[in-house]
Amino acid sequence: MGYLFKHLAVRLWTTLAIGSLAALVVLPTFAGAVGPGWMILPGIGLLFAAYWLTGAVFSAMGRRRLERLLGEATVWERAGMPREVRQTLARAAAVVDSFFFSPFSRSVPARRLLAQAARFQMAQPASESSSEAIVGAYLNTFPRDRDAAIKWLDGVLAGRTLIHQSHDIAARIGAVHPEDMAIQRMLAQFYLAERRGDFAALQTYGLLIDAGEALPDTLVGDIADLFMAEQRTDSLSLKVYLDDYKRGGRDKRLLPAIAACRRMIHPSPLNLPLLKRADDVLACIGASQRRKMAADFLPEVTDYDPKKSVRDRRTTPPTVGPKIRNTLIGLYKWGAGVVTAVFNKLRKTRGRLSSRRAKSLLKWSTTGLFMIGVGWLVINTAIHFAATFKSVETAPVPVVASVTDPFTLQVAAYLKEADARRYVQQLKDQGLDAYWTRASGSSKTWYQVRISHFKTKAEARAVGEDLKTRQLIGDYYVANYKRPDVP
Repeated sequence: MGYLFKHLAVRLWTTLAIGSLAALVVLPTFAGAVGPGWMILPGIGLLFAAYWLTGAVFSAMGRRRLERLLGEATVWERAGMPREVRQTLARAAAVVDSFFFSPFSRSVPARRLLAQAARFQMAQPASESSSEAIVGAYLNTFPRDRDAAIKWLDGVLAGRTLIHQSHDIAARIGAVHPEDMAIQRMLAQFYLAERRGDFAALQTYGLLIDAGEALPDTLVGDIADLFMAEQRTDSLSLKVYLDDYKRGGRDKRLLPAIAACRRMIHPSPLNLPLLKRADDVLACIGASQRRKMAADFLPEVTDYDPKKSVRDRRTTPPTVGPKIRNTLIGLYKWGAGVVTAVFNKLRKTRGRLSSRRAKSLLKWSTTGLFMIGVGWLVINTAIHFAATFKSVETAPVPVVASVTDPFTLQVAAYLKEADARRYVQQLKDQGLDAYWTRASGSSKTWYQVRISHFKTKAEARAVGEDLKTRQLIGDYYVANYKRPDVP
């Protein structure tokens, strides 16, 4: 923001100087025509004209000086003199940050300078953290520059040191080049080197597998190895496993992984051909052996029934009947014990209770005890039912409770909180336990939409495949559960 204060200070003082001189020359001419009382209007007009003219002149001077410096940097670069190029670009950056440009006229020169500096840095044989920051800023602004994206990915794959914005840059490049298989292949290699299985990486893997182009056997094998290490059993994983097996992959985990996918994936019209391919691969293996292989690959598969729907797996809330019955039984036993004790006492004191007064006292004492017991029973039952109805009919108060289920399903991520809230509400309207949470990166904040929480990855994947089959969500991946930011 320093350039803004410099620009305003110089421009305002220049405006006052030019406006004052112009007023001394022009205003006396108007004084005789319109009178002294109206002199303020021409004075304000002169100041506005001087302010606009000053800005236009400063901007033209800055652009002219910047063009000269960028041209000089190009000449030095062609001559193979990087030290002089860096010095010239530093002088050009000083011009952009000087008082010549206002916030409205600065964006175009700044982008021009950033583009030339980034292309110069990418052409150098060695990279530094400062140069990586320049390239990262350029690709964040111009991710559609294919040449720059490929050059940056080449450097990353060659072992160039990563910065904290590198993963964000890769995600932006992948988002704006979804049909460029060369870039997607390089991104896949970058994600595999980082052992990434998050949403952005899965999108890249899926684009490559679904494109139908000839991929290197090593690339498919590396993706399959990553998925098997993460025990993935979704449709994309099954495609990768089958492709790797067809190419001659002989990892001992491949067939158990295919068997686990075949057992976990719910059949639908979209994945029937894929499941048929899995059945052909497993045709020579018996049903019991398949179950054993699936359980060896994913132990949770033994507890999963793919024919059981999500609604059938809902837990039934406990009823209040057993509580009331236990309360009544306890009261009955207490009352019987009291009556027995009273009659035992009466047998011992029979001689002393022969009078009418003693009989009346015994009668009313027994009746009073009985009424107290009945009243206590009625009040306790009423309190219990009131608490039950209140908990059912009124809105629950958010309570911070510990959640032991470690996994959840992430189905979307937005840069705006309003978009995340809107999608969460749409999922809630479908009867899903949806929420959103905030994730801050190096330069951006993502609002992630997630659904429910699960005890195992297998259970989470099964629910995700079921929701995809019912077309309630587009795609998903299993993430670690994080408490929602809002109730």
